[in-house]
Amino acid sequence: MNKKKYWLAGIAIIILAAILTFYFIQKEQERKREEARVSINLVAMGDSLTEGSGDEEKDGGYVGIIKSKLAKREDVRSVTTENYGVGGNRVDQLLKRLDAQPDFQDDVKAANAISITIGGNDVVKVIRSKLLDAKKSDFTKANEKFDANLTKLLDDIRDLNPDAPIYLFGIYNPYTTYFSEMKVLDDIISEWNASTKETLAKVNDTHFISVNKQLEERAATKEGKANPNLSDDLFHPNHAGYQKMADALYKQMVTSIQNGNIE
Repeated sequence: MNKKKYWLAGIAIIILAAILTFYFIQKEQERKREEARVSINLVAMGDSLTEGSGDEEKDGGYVGIIKSKLAKREDVRSVTTENYGVGGNRVDQLLKRLDAQPDFQDDVKAANAISITIGGNDVVKVIRSKLLDAKKSDFTKANEKFDANLTKLLDDIRDLNPDAPIYLFGIYNPYTTYFSEMKVLDDIISEWNASTKETLAKVNDTHFISVNKQLEERAATKEGKANPNLSDDLFHPNHAGYQKMADALYKQMVTSIQNGNIE
């Protein structure tokens, strides 16, 4: 009888030890998972596309959407955003704001991710100043000036923050439905984006986020009709358009998280 009691006690001890071992292993795994989760501090800067103009749901454009998308990930602990988008800004104006605003600089220093929308107003400036007389050479000259200012902007950002991944959205042609005959603008947008990619390639951990295919409407049946991705002003994205921008940014940011580049 005593042997049976000892045997049962031994079995109970083994079971208890197994339970405790499983418990502590599970706790350690949970601790490691928690340590691996990242707190994202995204600073968004640029023009009206960062500001969220045209978002009929008043959700903050792509910045508000990306915040919600990232917060749902198991490997993300928290998401905070700072929005420095100002409608109408060209790259030279964004550069001046960053150089002149201490709060802006402090937020860039504290960021572990930075997104930028810029360039659309630089193109529009040429269109408005030249109207129908605009030549391709006018855009080439403006593009060269833009690239020089963009280089300075990226250098200033890296002086403030050497490590945070930088995501820069390309520009798109908003006139593919109502002014589908303006084929020259497609070439200008394409060359502008290609030049921007070359500028980004000179700076560490920068990423070009292409959105022209997502936002432009190329179906012949849509010619003369409103682009379904744009707001009523036929220029800025609507909420659906901003969703597509956020989706493109999200894909790249997830890669950065998984590669350990957002810490």
